[in-house]
Amino acid sequence: MNKLNYLILSLICFSFWACQPKPKGGALENTHWKLHSIKEGNKLSAMSGGVDISAVFSDKNISGISVCNRYSAHYSTDGAKLEVGDITATERMCDGINIENTFLNILSKANAYTASQNELVVFSEVGKLTFSPMSEQEISDIQYADGIGKLAAMFPPVEGGALHLYPIVRVDRPGNYPYKGKLIDPSLYQFFDPGTSEVWNSTGGDVMAVGKYGDFYICRVPGRYVSSDIALFRLQNGEMKRTETVAWAWCDEGWCNQQDAWLKDVNKDGKTDIVQHYTLTDDKGKVKEERMTVLLQNGNGTFKQAEGLQPDKSSFKMAGI
Repeated sequence: MNKLNYLILSLICFSFWACQPKPKGGALENTHWKLHSIKEGNKLSAMSGGVDISAVFSDKNISGISVCNRYSAHYSTDGAKLEVGDITATERMCDGINIENTFLNILSKANAYTASQNELVVFSEVGKLTFSPMSEQEISDIQYADGIGKLAAMFPPVEGGALHLYPIVRVDRPGNYPYKGKLIDPSLYQFFDPGTSEVWNSTGGDVMAVGKYGDFYICRVPGRYVSSDIALFRLQNGEMKRTETVAWAWCDEGWCNQQDAWLKDVNKDGKTDIVQHYTLTDDKGKVKEERMTVLLQNGNGTFKQAEGLQPDKSSFKMAGI
């Protein structure tokens, strides 16, 4: 190579690197971003519709969705330097897996960044990632999905007409009991109303997500001795609020208290009401006390006992527990 060509090449290289913005660092913690473009080598690719890649920085972790999968990793900063630890991700395949692999490869080799109010740029030895800030609605959707939305997703829809809910006494031998439910991690108790979560956190006992009937979330919750009771909750203002404990049971020295409940529209006003059937039996199985009550739902979602309304108890036969 002659001296002139070498000089021209050197000037081109110098000009290229001189034009690269110098990383400036900035505030990353508690920020939410969506990927705008990827630069791998000299190839620049803008994100098109249907390709979603996000990055949320919280508690020294970066996490988000990378087209096909959810990912997370620890991160640390020092001035403008950025280091991303080992990335863990789910393993679902989709059409955008190549884009995802490129993104995660660049992110894993990150070494510097610039964060401003309107843009985040992550620099790497193999490319560059440019993000734009999420909208308030997008942030709200993510917080819902990672918070109470995660809890709500545990409740499968319960179809059908009148729903007969009844307790369980032998939780260690559930057999074909239909309301076993899915165990709720205690870390999710924070999304229930404060009075309920305080009791559960202090007394212990399992809480099970049974299902969703209309706008009611059905839980099996700790009762007098075991997690035998059935309670209804509603999702209101980002919180699971207890509506009623509708079914319960406990036995002592052969005497047993039991209450079953049915969810149905009793007065045909389009709202779900509650029919409750209670019995007290002695150690010989003889009914010593029995009553039935009907709770009608008001317009504000609360319930009030219907005075003088006595349904036919033969239509509401209690389960043998």
